[in-house]
Amino acid sequence: MNDRCARSADEFAEVVREFCEWCVGARQTDFEAASWLCRLYAAALALPQVGPENEEGLPEIPSSELSRAEVGLASFNGRYYWEVFDPDPSLSEKPCIGDLGDDLLDIYKDVRQGLLVFDRGDYIDAMWHWSFLHRVHWGRHAAAALLALHGLSVSKSE
Repeated sequence: MNDRCARSADEFAEVVREFCEWCVGARQTDFEAASWLCRLYAAALALPQVGPENEEGLPEIPSSELSRAEVGLASFNGRYYWEVFDPDPSLSEKPCIGDLGDDLLDIYKDVRQGLLVFDRGDYIDAMWHWSFLHRVHWGRHAAAALLALHGLSVSKSE
């Protein structure tokens, strides 16, 4: 792995580590959530495009950690909003209901699993996991949740 890839992996892992700590903390605010979503999204865009190096599955998040994140993010559960999964105007996509708590927990799970891969020393696979799931899963949750947070809270603050 070249120096640029190593630096990108280290930088993204640090952002993920801090985000995961925030997720298990107490009394998160909408503004903090919006800030974290922006940081994660921007950092993911800087990850180099790599392919996976092995066929190992993703490690399970220890249940105690997952429980702590569920409790930490519980205040966002039931914070519903309208979303369109694919905003391409050529599609006839109907709006559906999103949930900030579900968004944040899904993001936590995806990036935390990548951090477990990173921490076992599989840096390329961790970057591939983070980048791939950013494009197909957690990035969509982050973008939708950020728009929802903006509409529900940020734009209404004085």
